[in-house]
Amino acid sequence: MGSRKILALAALLLLAGCGTMPIADLLPGVPASAHEERAEAPVWRVGSEWRYSDGYGLKVMKHDGALTTFQRLDDPSQWVVRRGFLREDAQSGTTLRKLLFEDLSTGAGTTLSSKAPLTYRRETLSDGVQHNHATSWTVEGRRTVRVPAGEFDCIILVMRTRDLDHDWTGIERWWFSPVVQNYVRMEYRYGKEEGGSRVLMSYRLAP
Repeated sequence: MGSRKILALAALLLLAGCGTMPIADLLPGVPASAHEERAEAPVWRVGSEWRYSDGYGLKVMKHDGALTTFQRLDDPSQWVVRRGFLREDAQSGTTLRKLLFEDLSTGAGTTLSSKAPLTYRRETLSDGVQHNHATSWTVEGRRTVRVPAGEFDCIILVMRTRDLDHDWTGIERWWFSPVVQNYVRMEYRYGKEEGGSRVLMSYRLAP
């Protein structure tokens, strides 16, 4: 098919209300899966902060090489360390969790792709109890969303984790904005607890 015919086909589909479909998906012979979405973990800067609808808030307190430490604004006793998108050590309201083991290559977790889900095992120590988890991150696509903090083009990321020794699973779905350097919406469920969600109310990026 000539380039003029392809352009004409794309124009007709746009007029028909298919304008949200990626152009790659309109080309004959190119499957939808051929279009790759990628998410790059930001280089977070000390002082950046995000506040959410449920009162939850985060602030970057330390950036050391590949590791970034976030402190809770609503409860400064709580914090989490991330390597790219991946969580490592964390302090919740009641539990200190230390990462013991991950079977990941160097640099894994800084880039996520719709073509290659990231799957790995990790072992953590929480209150003297060792946990063995299987975890995956996948990229579901891209969507423009509107929240109180503004309108943002987002990449949808999904984290799933399962305890290999106990009946426990967790899931987080992020609408991640590269502009905001964080999720603008998250849906979550951990174990048998009731799930929840939060949306971004305001944010400030450090210079």
